[in-house]
Amino acid sequence: MILNVEGISSEENNYMERKGVHHLGLATLDIDRTMDFYTRILGWKVAWCDILEPPGGGRIRHAFMDTGDGTLVAFMCPEKVQGIPQEFKTDINSAQNLPPAFYHFAFNCNSVKELEEKREELLRQGVDVTPVVDHEWCRSIYFNDPNGLLLEFCTTVREFNDDDKIMKHREQPGPMVSNPEDARKVRDKLMGRPQAPPA
Repeated sequence: MILNVEGISSEENNYMERKGVHHLGLATLDIDRTMDFYTRILGWKVAWCDILEPPGGGRIRHAFMDTGDGTLVAFMCPEKVQGIPQEFKTDINSAQNLPPAFYHFAFNCNSVKELEEKREELLRQGVDVTPVVDHEWCRSIYFNDPNGLLLEFCTTVREFNDDDKIMKHREQPGPMVSNPEDARKVRDKLMGRPQAPPA
C-alpha cells in the first residue's frame, strides 16, 4: 500500500471534502480597542458577541468578526478569570521568541490594484504599513493590529504550476522599493525582533 502525504491510501483517494476556513480564534487583553481596529480601520462587520462566565469567577468577552466573505475571526478577552494570567503576549511570536513573520494572518485581495488601494487607505488611517512586497507568485503588504499580531493583505498574481510544489530555495524580488532604508524596514517588520503590542 502506498500512502500519500495526507496518510491516505492512494488506492482509496477519498480525501476529506474541503470547505475552507470557518473562523480563527485569537486572544486579546483589550477587546474594545481590537474591535475598533478591525471594524473602523479594516471595515469588518461584527457577527456575534457574547460573555462567558466561568464557574470560578471573572468573565471572557468574546467577539466574532466577518472578514468580508463569511470567514470569521474571533477574539477572546479574559477578565479576572481564575487560572488565566492577567497579562500575556497577545502577538504570539514574542512569547515563542520567534520573528514576527512566523505566526501571521493574511487576508485576500482580488488584484494588485486593490492591494495598493488598501495600502493607501491604511496609510491615511495612520497605520504603519510596508511597501508592496513581491513574492513572485503573490504580492503582499504587512502591518500590525493593536495586539501586535502581524497582518497581511495578499493577492495571488499567477496560477500555481507543478514546479511550485517542489520544496526548494526560490529567489523572490522582495520589497518593491528603490530606497534601501525602505527595504530594511520591510525586513525588520517580517524577520526582526517581534513587536510587542503598543502601550
